[in-house]
Amino acid sequence: MNEKKIKAFINTRQQLSENTKLAYFYDLRAFIKFVDDKPLTQTILNLFQLELRTLAPASQHRKVSTINLFLKYLYQSGDITQYYELESISPLVHRQTSHTEYRGRLIDITPYYHQVQKPGDLLVLLILEFGLKPSEIQTLKWVDFNWDFKILTVAGNGIKRILPIRERFSRLARPIKNGDELFTKSRQFLHYELKKTTSLSSASLREQYILQRVAEKMSIYKLAESLGLKSIQTLDKYYR
Repeated sequence: MNEKKIKAFINTRQQLSENTKLAYFYDLRAFIKFVDDKPLTQTILNLFQLELRTLAPASQHRKVSTINLFLKYLYQSGDITQYYELESISPLVHRQTSHTEYRGRLIDITPYYHQVQKPGDLLVLLILEFGLKPSEIQTLKWVDFNWDFKILTVAGNGIKRILPIRERFSRLARPIKNGDELFTKSRQFLHYELKKTTSLSSASLREQYILQRVAEKMSIYKLAESLGLKSIQTLDKYYR
């Protein structure tokens, strides 16, 4: 099993929307990563199904349905000699909230949107607006901000992300003349400047970016793409 097989399978399902095809790809890539080139057995499938139990029933149902279709395709095409399938999950199963279930809380981020007077002000805005990690901020250059087309290009791990620049960020950041000076600073400098500006950590600010996008009804797949994630697994908890 590999990405080539996943794409071949998805190509057989032409009736699906592009968003659904993308969902299939992410779910199946996470599955083959879990299998990790081991021989496919019922034991491996059982272990994978245990991993899924931390997710909401609807998420489990979606992943199981997709993977079972893929396994059927592999069997019919002769890529596996035995037919396997995961146990079906009802998307309507009621699950009581446990004390460990995640509950993210949106905060009022309006106070952070003011004239940029110090490095920490810009750092906070970069995380709240684009969900960037400090390590990603260090890779930026001021020319990556295309103010005319209102897009920011973020390159990392061989992937280029094109992120929209919203008007309120543009109004505050565009007048800056020495942005590159910040991007060349050390991780310790960024951490220190952030600490002087807000009581929130970079991870907490990034989570606010996620919660804001979820509140705006951005799809889990689009959000994963915006954050440069290879799977949607870490975002599932925000969509329960």
